[in-house]
Amino acid sequence: MQLLGQATDIAPYANWMPPMLSEHGGQIDNLISVLHIFMAILFVAWGAFLTYTVIRFRARAGHKADYHPVKGKASKYAEIGIGLFEVFLLLGLSMPVWAAYKNNPPKADDRVEVRAIGEQFQWNFHYPGPDGVFGRTNAKFIDAASNTVGLDPDDPAGKDDIQTIGEMHIPVGKPIYVRVSSKDVIHSFAIPTMRVKQDCIPGMEIPIWFTAKEDATTERVKREMIQEFPVADVDWYRLRHHVAVQDYQDESGQVILKEGEGIGLSREAGEKKLKTLRDVTDTIKMQPRNPLEIICAQLCGNSHFKMKAQVFTYDAAGYQEWMDNAVPKEVEIDFGGF
Repeated sequence: MQLLGQATDIAPYANWMPPMLSEHGGQIDNLISVLHIFMAILFVAWGAFLTYTVIRFRARAGHKADYHPVKGKASKYAEIGIGLFEVFLLLGLSMPVWAAYKNNPPKADDRVEVRAIGEQFQWNFHYPGPDGVFGRTNAKFIDAASNTVGLDPDDPAGKDDIQTIGEMHIPVGKPIYVRVSSKDVIHSFAIPTMRVKQDCIPGMEIPIWFTAKEDATTERVKREMIQEFPVADVDWYRLRHHVAVQDYQDESGQVILKEGEGIGLSREAGEKKLKTLRDVTDTIKMQPRNPLEIICAQLCGNSHFKMKAQVFTYDAAGYQEWMDNAVPKEVEIDFGGF
């Protein structure tokens, strides 16, 4: 399997982590890497010591157990050293990253605000629309089909508000200020590629913010993540969230797999499609249907695994176009840019 576009730094896979597409994510990745290395050293050292003690002090003829505590300087110094390093991790690495990030929220006139409301088992999003003002909300107005955030129909400020289910749309290069809450139980709003995670507590609205890299638009990231798969070895499960980047035809010219089409929603359909493709090609080029997603990082019920949403990132013009199309059609307001 070959990953195309490896020369770019837009969406590289490195250090066992997913692509990092936010401006603040580098500091978090560095911290995670240091922690992993430190824990690996501890694991190897303590594992070696445990192996030594099991062998050295095993029960055998001619030896009697000594039940008095062993006194030694080496173990004392080792514990002190580990404790000091953990203090360094907290005070020298973790707290500065936290302070630089959490103590500097973006200014109100320089950010895009979004409300993210978790519920079993979906993410609901609320945008203030072109007037920049969120309409009033109340639980009594919630309708699962048409008003998932509970907008007050009598509030003029909410007439141009935008609601989406399972889709978050944001511009790149501009601070995104997400106001996170929950309708029912504790959820956790997490975007792995943006290095963002925040628990959603019922009855509370907690802000979290991030800025997507200037060049991390959805379409560009998808292009950067084109992969070439050998059809003889790959299966439906591996490709279930991918789409073709070109048409694939049989000898008669009939299209087997169209550009932008997935191989099937079920394993049966996917394996049937792959069987047909094996007769006409050795490899297929695919890209993620959408590589950017929101997950719930807190076990929230029996369908927790389904609680996902797609993130769509745009340049300034693309975001404006999305908002133009998303605002309720009966509203006529001069957008004037975002």
